[in-house]
Amino acid sequence: MSNTYLFVPIALETFGPINMEATEFLNGLGHRLSVCMGDDRETAFLFQRLSVAVQRFNSVAFLGTFETCVDTDS
Repeated sequence: MSNTYLFVPIALETFGPINMEATEFLNGLGHRLSVCMGDDRETAFLFQRLSVAVQRFNSVAFLGTFETCVDTDS
């Protein structure tokens, strides 16, 4: 990767904290979004969107543990 990109690993846990580097990065990103959009709540919205994404992934992963029924009478 070239030096023009910043790579920040983001580790999210369902019931755990976000790693410190990711928290700092996301707070900075949220601040920039707030400046661009003119809404001070953008940082909170960013964290909420990440939370929803984790919950959606968990539901897909959970549903993947069930067996699927195959109709053999067709």
